[in-house]
Amino acid sequence: MPTRSSPSSPSARASKLAKMDDSIDISQAVTGSEPIPSYRPDARARRYDRQLRLWASAGQRSLEAARILLIGCDATGCQALKNLVLPGIAHFTILSPRITNAQDVTTNFFLHPDSIGQPISQEATRLLKELNPAVEGAARVEDVAELIQTDPNFFLSFNIIILSNGEPDVELALADLLWEASATTGGPDVPLMCVRNTGFIGRIEIQIREHCVVDTHPETTHTLRVDEPFPALEKYARELDLEAMDSLEHSHIPWVILLVRAVSIWKEQHGGALPDENSDEEKAEFKKLLVSERSKADEENFEEALAKAFLAWNKSEVPSDTRNLLEDPSVVTVSTSSKNLHLLLHTLLKYTSTSPHLPPTSPALPDLHSSTTAYIALQNLYKAQYQEDLARFKKLLASVLEGLGLPPDAIPDEEVEGFVKNTGGVAIVKGRPLRESKEAKGLLAEAIKEQFSETFLTPLAGPMHLALLAAERFYSTHKRWPGTKELSDMAEDQREMEETVKGIVSPLVEGFEELDDGYVESITEVVRGGFGCLPNTAAFLGGILGQEVLKLITRQYQTLDNTVIVDLVKSTLDKFRF
Repeated sequence: MPTRSSPSSPSARASKLAKMDDSIDISQAVTGSEPIPSYRPDARARRYDRQLRLWASAGQRSLEAARILLIGCDATGCQALKNLVLPGIAHFTILSPRITNAQDVTTNFFLHPDSIGQPISQEATRLLKELNPAVEGAARVEDVAELIQTDPNFFLSFNIIILSNGEPDVELALADLLWEASATTGGPDVPLMCVRNTGFIGRIEIQIREHCVVDTHPETTHTLRVDEPFPALEKYARELDLEAMDSLEHSHIPWVILLVRAVSIWKEQHGGALPDENSDEEKAEFKKLLVSERSKADEENFEEALAKAFLAWNKSEVPSDTRNLLEDPSVVTVSTSSKNLHLLLHTLLKYTSTSPHLPPTSPALPDLHSSTTAYIALQNLYKAQYQEDLARFKKLLASVLEGLGLPPDAIPDEEVEGFVKNTGGVAIVKGRPLRESKEAKGLLAEAIKEQFSETFLTPLAGPMHLALLAAERFYSTHKRWPGTKELSDMAEDQREMEETVKGIVSPLVEGFEELDDGYVESITEVVRGGFGCLPNTAAFLGGILGQEVLKLITRQYQTLDNTVIVDLVKSTLDKFRF
């Protein structure tokens, strides 16, 4: 008869251990429930939290892939780079052959007394990199003019180039190089941002052939379609039983629904026609129809509907800015080298060519007086229509891409969906060559004629811009800036500058004789500044430069087109297009 093993026998212990092959150490043990996921943002999201709210993850990805070149390592240029290193660009290079001197250290926050005698580009790079370890930085101690001749492709490898207080001849040579490179179809279109400052005066100029903005962040992207409601919206509005509602529910019907309902009834009674926008009588009649369904005199939703009643007779159509884009030759005719925005706009042109001849519906809604239930129901209607319009748009886009021999995923879905949501928030900026402004041709020549025909641009734009142009011509002649010698020479520099401005204006303005006080005052201020780089002016201009670079990189917000002048003596800033 077999005997029962005792609990302490070796065989019993071995048998028990064999049943626990899947056991783990107690320190690693967890309960049988699923682990709770962590919704805490990662380190990148926490670092860039506030800026992600401005340009979202798509903009941040563009930023983190950007390569920036700074030519001229002075306080203004370094302040601009600081405003790009902190948000997290991928890489920056500083190009300058200069050696750091004591004056550089006194004006440039990103230099140290120990930097004196060292290459300024290397020292500034070392200290700027400390602001954000995720950003790469490099320095090149070379002459810019020589590099333009020996290695022009170096400049084409960057996304944006900032030239800070460069020599006028170098500025023009670089501008010409970039402009010619962008003339080739599909060639690199590298924006050039030139900044020049003297004392409390500063100017920024941007040269770019073409810049596509995917989101200008307009105040509203709503396409409510009150006068041309899509079927589901009109059906929902007409089927509401207002008489069966209690007073609370009735007073929280969204005003959009009230307007759509009134428009539908009006069309039914008037042969499909909307109220005549030129007839005060019909407008009043429509408002009377609208409020006829009001149950109490103080219902806020009906007051909102009355305030928006103009939507019933202002016919929905493609916005004028978007319509102008659709008529652009580069949009009407596209090719394999066309930019994504051109392809999307070309598809939109096809989309709007059929009834109801309107852009896709936006899923966004304005704030309005409504209950949560009613608001969500309305939002779901617009979201459903957006998805339907998006599917139709994607089908048309696939046809366009196939016709060009491009793959169906040539444009990422995220970009397509963002475009369809925001067709009214895109823009194309057509730039001009910097040389035209420097030689007082094109738009600048027209502006000068207007200025002296007493059709003033502004008190600042003409005089200060011409004063800085004269200073650049002065440098090309004397290889020094006006006002940089002894005080006894300043009067002579002033006189020569005035003659230079007269030489610019005389061929353009018939009967011109003397400069007025505004021009003389501007020339005096430019000469008095001695083209010194003051820390406060540098910080202000660096902030503007950083802001405009971010717009260009993320392709969001409306960028500067193409010149801004700052006068910190008078606390004025003026932007204009030359």
